[in-house]
Amino acid sequence: MKLLATSDVHQMGSKWKSLVKICQNESFDIVAIAGDICPKDHGIESQLSFLPHFKKYAKNIQDTGAKLVFMLGNDDNQHLVPDMLKGHDEGLWIYVADKIIKIDDYEFVGMPYVPDYPFGYKFWCNPEFDAEPRISYYTVCEPCILNDNNHFKQIPDFAQWFKDKPSIDEILNNLAKQVQDIKKSIWLIHAPPSQVMLDVCQSGHRVGSDAVLKFITDCQPMLCIHGHIHESPEYNGHKWSHMINNSLCIQGGQLGFDLHYSVLEITDGKIKSKRHSIYE
Repeated sequence: MKLLATSDVHQMGSKWKSLVKICQNESFDIVAIAGDICPKDHGIESQLSFLPHFKKYAKNIQDTGAKLVFMLGNDDNQHLVPDMLKGHDEGLWIYVADKIIKIDDYEFVGMPYVPDYPFGYKFWCNPEFDAEPRISYYTVCEPCILNDNNHFKQIPDFAQWFKDKPSIDEILNNLAKQVQDIKKSIWLIHAPPSQVMLDVCQSGHRVGSDAVLKFITDCQPMLCIHGHIHESPEYNGHKWSHMINNSLCIQGGQLGFDLHYSVLEITDGKIKSKRHSIYE
């Protein structure tokens, strides 16, 4: 299986055209996108208008013979979820958020939720652990989600709202229990793990998820594709992958004008080779 792994294509709308062209020039079995698919040039509310464009790009990719496997991420409009599920049911793409989908001999699993952060849009934010619902000590605006009319509304008691959500630790472990062969599973987890340098912000802060790290360390999936912290490879010495024991973790985020992506060759449940489009 030849797999293209990327994330955060929303960083620049033109990267969707680049992704289609790459798939047309090089044959892939799977194109996996670990969240944040919609450009937000005109705000998250405007992303509903991106759906027809996304359908076109998805069809172009799948016309090359590749299966498009993806999920939404923390910068994607929550109201797109029903359209993503409908498109999955219609065979337009494979939407893996909160699902286990078997493709050939491999199980693909999606987990789009991220720890709390300073930014206002909180729909995709969940506590890391039930006992420790850590809230960002710094915020740039009031916590909010989108209402039914696609306008931002403030979350009045954010601490309680956040505490009531299921933890990332719980979500990951519940999904893992449903996987038949964890050692041949491929996970799209938007937040990168902590402590392995795939989470370095431009400021130098490291903001990866302890719950994600614990899950990978304990459960040992074959491959985890992350994103969220776009700039990490540029500020961590160009490190875009890391082995956690037998699990390979990929940072697929975007920076600059060229599409950032990885290509992996997988045979008999083993990753035989990997390369990055930008970094050595």
